[in-house]
Amino acid sequence: MTTLRKCLLLGFAGLFALGSVCFAVESKSLLATDGTLYTVSAGTATDLNLPSSMAAPSDFVIQWSYLRQNGESGSGLIPGVAGTAVKDNIDLAYDGPSSSFVVLWTEEATLLNVLHLGVLHAGQWQVSSLLPNVGFPRAMNARLLLSHIVVHTIDNSGADVYTPHSILSIIWWEDTNISQARYAAVFLDEDSGMGDVQVYDLPAAIGGGGPTPSLPDVPVGAYLYPSLQPQGPNGGILASFADLNAGKHFVVTIDFPKDLGKPGPGNITWQRRHTPIVGIIELGPIDRMAPIDESITVSTFIGSGYHPTLAWRTSTSVQYSRYDGASWSDVNSIGLSGAMTYDKAMRLVQDMATKN
Repeated sequence: MTTLRKCLLLGFAGLFALGSVCFAVESKSLLATDGTLYTVSAGTATDLNLPSSMAAPSDFVIQWSYLRQNGESGSGLIPGVAGTAVKDNIDLAYDGPSSSFVVLWTEEATLLNVLHLGVLHAGQWQVSSLLPNVGFPRAMNARLLLSHIVVHTIDNSGADVYTPHSILSIIWWEDTNISQARYAAVFLDEDSGMGDVQVYDLPAAIGGGGPTPSLPDVPVGAYLYPSLQPQGPNGGILASFADLNAGKHFVVTIDFPKDLGKPGPGNITWQRRHTPIVGIIELGPIDRMAPIDESITVSTFIGSGYHPTLAWRTSTSVQYSRYDGASWSDVNSIGLSGAMTYDKAMRLVQDMATKN
């Protein structure tokens, strides 16, 4: 059982105040393409040294700040976020074409949690929920990926129009009565408000899905960390995930309609322009060589042959297991030392994996 789950259960039992013991301030920074440095911190108003005029001392909030190249700076709170629920697991992105700063976070509760997405554009924040499944779901290990496509439409005069779009993709593992990888996409350059973003169950998107019984011989590292990575320069996306119902590991492509025709309610292709097109390009068994410890973060790298490699860190090495199209390899490792740092070892694994 993870520390987080232990804390939640103890908090539920009323043994101590959740947050004051289990959680500390979490901060992340990001350098935007225009040279602006963004910093985001999550914690209580007291932990962040905020005045009571901004939030109640015990409220959990998310503070953001920026520093531009000309020295201009500013800060504030993401609106509508303050409350008793813990905010953590922050991920950041910045999209240059749409000038959008993105913050993804998890809002924790005693028996469930929900992913939230905040987008800062033209000085205004829009906040959306990534809706969970039924029951008491837990969203875990969410990741962001930006991609760009060009779509073709026909205007009222019959002329061809080519428009670039910025797509923010989010993938995560959701642990509930049906535990599976889930996916959502946001078109950042569109003017309409996000509302609640459409969420897709990835196994169902490829014609699968269904009950996910407990599989005692499947290590958690084989499925808790679904991943995304770009597929070449055309804006395509690769997703890697395990389907516990099928007992398989999948690599799929995710794309969106690009030849839309004339916009309007009578055009089905136009109406489905935000619906992902998902196709299987690799499937095989679930990796039994992955870590059994839920606290070990697993990264996935997909090569030109669409074979996934899972990699993770131990106290003394970076370890990895690669699928060759027929079976997963035994665990290989690179020992860590003063000369072989963790970052260098992971780059070596990634270079090996993506070139094969």
